[in-house]
Amino acid sequence: FNSFQVKRSQDRINSLGYFQDKFELKQSPGSAPDRVVLTADVEEKSTGELQLSAGFSSLESFIVQASIRQRNFRGKGQELRASVNYSSYSKSIELGFTEPYLFDKNIALGGDIFRRDYNSFNLTASGDRNTTYTQVSTGFQVRAGVPLTEYLSLSARYGLTFDDVGLDESTYYSNGVCDPLKAGRYLCDAIGNRATSSVGYSLIYDSLNSRLRPTAGQRVVLSQDFAGLGGDVRYIRTKFDADKYWGLGSGFTLGLSTEGGYIHSLEKSRGAGVDKVRITDRFYLGEPEFRGFDIRGVGPRVQRIPFTTDASGKQILVTDRDQIVDDALGGRAYYSGRLELEIPLGAGARELGLRPSIYVQAGALFGLTRPEPTVVFPVAADGTVLPLPLRDTQGRDLFAYTNAAGQTATTICPAGVQDANGNCNGLTANTPLIAAQPFFERYVGDSAKPRVSVGAGVNWNSPFGPLRVDLAYALLKDKGDDDKLITFNVGTAF
Repeated sequence: FNSFQVKRSQDRINSLGYFQDKFELKQSPGSAPDRVVLTADVEEKSTGELQLSAGFSSLESFIVQASIRQRNFRGKGQELRASVNYSSYSKSIELGFTEPYLFDKNIALGGDIFRRDYNSFNLTASGDRNTTYTQVSTGFQVRAGVPLTEYLSLSARYGLTFDDVGLDESTYYSNGVCDPLKAGRYLCDAIGNRATSSVGYSLIYDSLNSRLRPTAGQRVVLSQDFAGLGGDVRYIRTKFDADKYWGLGSGFTLGLSTEGGYIHSLEKSRGAGVDKVRITDRFYLGEPEFRGFDIRGVGPRVQRIPFTTDASGKQILVTDRDQIVDDALGGRAYYSGRLELEIPLGAGARELGLRPSIYVQAGALFGLTRPEPTVVFPVAADGTVLPLPLRDTQGRDLFAYTNAAGQTATTICPAGVQDANGNCNGLTANTPLIAAQPFFERYVGDSAKPRVSVGAGVNWNSPFGPLRVDLAYALLKDKGDDDKLITFNVGTAF
């Protein structure tokens, strides 16, 4: 008789999520002195979940997410799920199914199909949200998993995704091509259609006493994906996740979560200042993974800062964040870690399902090739940055003037107009045509220096479903990082 194995069996049954938390194994005398009868006292609970989440972001406005999942479909342990996400800048729908015991063997097989429409955005000089590039991804993934030992398992997957990345031609194009002055060179480099065919695996060590609400044990996952089995994209992406829990007694639980990743491109250089890893394949860091920061709020970004003048008429850069155009570029490498302490409450609070916690989190996103400047503006003798003049195909500055018919016309003459011989005649000054008003382009955030946040949150099993509220404050930030104080979501079960 092994009491450790009995406890392990109880933990594994609890982790199925099919029974109430008060499940226990009772011992009673058997038919002989060397026999023990184990009785499982179980009470089933709902295995269907309807998740409704709502949030508000200073960048993405109102966000709504809905998902439905049945973890014991047809009573066979099969998992069936569907989810829909909607906001002003992202929409997606996903369907998935998993068979945990294929052909009566301890082999799990599953698949997912999805369609994701994402509109990346920045802040314009007027403080409004402005869509930059659009990404439409359609594809599927097939997954399989087998246990190697009691705690170790291996899963493999194959995925095929078709991406269409584009920009609004009416906003960012000139003469039928992407205009770096309007979009930024880094966005013009991202557009196009491509297919990603990838194969990957995950090696998982899991000794948690519960997958739903662990209080002891650890879980470590090493994952790698190789893109290049056909398709247009080639890279190796590696990720590492580790979670450890300690029961401190009296209901206190300490949890440590760490993760990190790196993506290495297997493609040739795409030009000076252009990172070989495409913007849609990079890592991003922020909400919800990094509490205290907004969506894509951490890491490399390009900011376009317009010029203004002070009271004395001197040219200076604006300091109002709402007037700075900000584009998050993602990164090749990242790391993140969170130490969280769950605090027990009295019996009354436990009956209400309140589970507060406090935490500290640190992380960073970095490792991009520094993008080339989009444009070099002319500078006057006194150091004033001048607008970029509009030029013709031969590189000559263009000017506007009023012709004899009273219409606005274009000429290369600073004053007067061209005669039959191409010479400029006349003394009337013409108006220079401007291709772009001056701005300062700043590349910031590409640093492995840790960003740190501290916060408190609470889980509440409310009458209308599980509710999570977080209040997190960013202690350490880098230039360009976008912090966020409060997040919440709500769901229910059936």
